[in-house]
Amino acid sequence: MKKRLSIISVIILFLSCPVNPDQYKTLSGNIQYRENQKGPVQIRLYKLNVSSQGKIQSLSKRDIYGAKKPFKEITLNQPSAYKFSHLPSGLYSVLTYMDLDKDCQLDFKPIEPMGWYASTPGARQSPVDLTKEDKSNVDCLLRSPTPFPEKDIQTKHGALRWMNGLPVLQLQGTVKERGYAHGYLLGRQIIDFFEFYIIEDIWRSAKKYTDIFVPFLETNLRLPLELEKESQALIQGMKDSGIDMKVESLGRDFNQTDLLAINAYIERRAAFPVSPSASCTQFAFWGDFTQNTKLQGGLVAARNMDGECDVRKVTVSHFLIFAVDPLEPGHKRWISFMWPGFMGTISGINEDGLYSMENAGGTGPGPVKGNITPCSWVQRDVLERGVQKNTPSEVLKQMNQFQCDGGGVTAPGSIILWAFPYQGQKNTAFVYEGDRFAGKMRCPEEVRPIHPHNIMASNHHKVYGFNPEQPQLSFGKTVSFSSLWRYEAGMNEIEAWARQKKALGIPEAKRLLQIVSHGSTEYSVIFSAKQMRLWVAVDDLKTNMWDAPYLEWKEYQFDQLFDHNP
Repeated sequence: MKKRLSIISVIILFLSCPVNPDQYKTLSGNIQYRENQKGPVQIRLYKLNVSSQGKIQSLSKRDIYGAKKPFKEITLNQPSAYKFSHLPSGLYSVLTYMDLDKDCQLDFKPIEPMGWYASTPGARQSPVDLTKEDKSNVDCLLRSPTPFPEKDIQTKHGALRWMNGLPVLQLQGTVKERGYAHGYLLGRQIIDFFEFYIIEDIWRSAKKYTDIFVPFLETNLRLPLELEKESQALIQGMKDSGIDMKVESLGRDFNQTDLLAINAYIERRAAFPVSPSASCTQFAFWGDFTQNTKLQGGLVAARNMDGECDVRKVTVSHFLIFAVDPLEPGHKRWISFMWPGFMGTISGINEDGLYSMENAGGTGPGPVKGNITPCSWVQRDVLERGVQKNTPSEVLKQMNQFQCDGGGVTAPGSIILWAFPYQGQKNTAFVYEGDRFAGKMRCPEEVRPIHPHNIMASNHHKVYGFNPEQPQLSFGKTVSFSSLWRYEAGMNEIEAWARQKKALGIPEAKRLLQIVSHGSTEYSVIFSAKQMRLWVAVDDLKTNMWDAPYLEWKEYQFDQLFDHNP
């Protein structure tokens, strides 16, 4: 009996001891929403880990899409105040969305308003530190991009049409007329792309964008007269459409510099030291490779566009095919695979079958240079004006008119695959490797795969800034593992096919693009120059990774994209 009483006394004494208030914390805030949709709000709380080096391991896009389970969840009937209690000391992130279809899952089809706690406007998910005290005012703003209209719309000199399931922006007229129609038809989507991709995904901070990129653009860019005219007309078209021009994260209206930031988004690599994206891959094959197929020896060029992978999937929902018909004498029709707001292109083809698409490349050390023309405009200019001869030297001659103060053409460091229809010429396809200081054309047979009718590219230079005795370096810097393995994997497949004398056609082009993809391909393009046909695959809006070349391929004839009555 005494032993039982002793045990009871110990239990009572333990229960009467006060709990250390530092053991548990509270996190609270408000969910804000300014639009008209209604639905329950899911709030997910994630506990963050810290590496052995003391680095906070923030949420990745893969985590947000379901790879990491929330530590706790709350459901609200509508946007309002929320509170998590009894939380262990640590670091957390808060993510929230309006569950429009009430399936308790984040969805982008329908596009569900989404938000997170960010310590500064335009930032990624910011850690909330609960190691010392409770946190309040952990507020989140629910936002969502505006989808393209479901039905075709048009205005003078422009139309947005749905063709085979993808949106096509048709523009015709003078540079001013085309710019105005572009802005008038797609003003809201242009601001979406700017805010959710340029600010949130690339710069991850409205302040960084304002303090670093805006001064760079206003000081170092050189605007050709046509670019100046088109950008001004595009902004005017946006205003005249009656949309709200305000950029939420900047607290001001969208302006011409912001439009240039879209068109020069890859030039951020020339503004300050930054690790280049390392994902895009391209191939071209022709002649002997395609002779015994329906292509009859014609050229096939193919690309994976990788890395523009924002968490809201705006680069998927706002993917756009441009069909541009210039009125200026001697200018060529051209098509482009980009996003709203682009006046230039880094993925384009003209009516002569000239193909020009860019991968991120490296650059040598050196200071920022002035008089930079955006690479997207350089490529557009060559496509629109065409070339006199289908040769590398002729393309390089036209590119060199845009040399910046450093002597190079593509300031951020670029790898551009150029290709012409095959008509027996020696160099049907070739790769420009360059930066703000210089550049070189790489032709078939200079590097593996050694074959006169094939060339490929990933994200590292093979001739410019390259030392064959140190193949894993570019300008003395270690090449990313991704770029090396993609090139190696694609090269080995092509060389094996060559040894087996396998005939290569569109199915093989698709297979190559699948081989070198790794969950970050937002769209893929295949072009048959002889038939002037193209195939496009765009990632879906599921909350998973970006797998464009594994999804449905849409087929188009070049002229079809200009049809006003599809």
